[in-house]
Amino acid sequence: MDKKNKIDMSKYKPFGEMTSSCKSREIREKRIVWPDVAKKDLGSGVVSRIIEKKDIENVAEFWRESYPEIYGSQHEWLLRPEEYESRVALKDNWKEDSKSKIYFMLIGESKKTGKIMFATMVTKYDHNLQIELSFFAIHPDVRKGKGGFDVWKEMTEFYKWMESTGAEYATIFLETWHNITQYIWFKRMGFKIAGIFPGNYTRWCGDQNEYRGCTVHMYGFMNNGESYANRSEDWKLLPEVKELWNMMEKINAKSENIAIKYS
Repeated sequence: MDKKNKIDMSKYKPFGEMTSSCKSREIREKRIVWPDVAKKDLGSGVVSRIIEKKDIENVAEFWRESYPEIYGSQHEWLLRPEEYESRVALKDNWKEDSKSKIYFMLIGESKKTGKIMFATMVTKYDHNLQIELSFFAIHPDVRKGKGGFDVWKEMTEFYKWMESTGAEYATIFLETWHNITQYIWFKRMGFKIAGIFPGNYTRWCGDQNEYRGCTVHMYGFMNNGESYANRSEDWKLLPEVKELWNMMEKINAKSENIAIKYS
C-alpha cells in the first residue's frame, strides 16, 4: 500500500492472535482485473465472448426471459439496459473497464441467429481479493435440450479464467430451486458448501408480487489464498457451531474427491 493511503496503526492491537494456523502478510495495494477472455466456439452453434455495448438491449431482455425472479431485488438493474454502461466492463472500452468496473459479463451468442443463449455475471471486491459468481443462466428455449447440455458440459472450461483475475477467493450463491447448479459447483467445480441462507434475497413470483427466496452459498480458494485463511484451531466456537462445522467438513470432503483443484 502506498504511503498516502496508510493509517498509522502502531498504537492499536487486534482482538486476539488469529494467525497461528495460517500465513500473514503486509497489506498491499489490491485490485481485481477482469481478464480479456478470448472468444470461444462452444459447439452447437454457440460462441462465448465478453459483452459489448451493442449487446446491452439484447442481454437485458435475455435476463428478463431467463432470470425474471430478480425483478424487485438488488440485482434488478440487470433487467434495465440503461444501467449497464456505468456498471459492466464492456469490450469496447476494455483497457479502462477491466480495472474500474465492478461487474464482468460473458455471453453465449447463437452464430446462426445472434440470439443470446446464456450469460454469466460476476462481481468483484478489490480489497478482499474476492469475486462473486453472481449469476449464470441459460435461455429457456435451449435450457433442457442438447444446447443446454453442451453449455453445462463446458462449465469447467468456461470458468478457468477465474484465476487470472488475481482473486484469491470466490463465492457463489445458488437458488434452492435449482439443484443442477448446486451439482455443477459442488461436484464438478470443487467448491465447498458454506451454508443455506433462508430468505436471503427477494424474488419475483408473478405480476407485481415477491417472496423471500433461500440460497445455497459455496466458496473456493485460488492463487494460494487458502494459506492465508485461518483454521478452526484459531476459532472460538459454541459447541453447537463447532458440531455444525465438523459436519460441513465431512460433507465438503465429498467435493474434494472429484473436483478441479484451484490452489
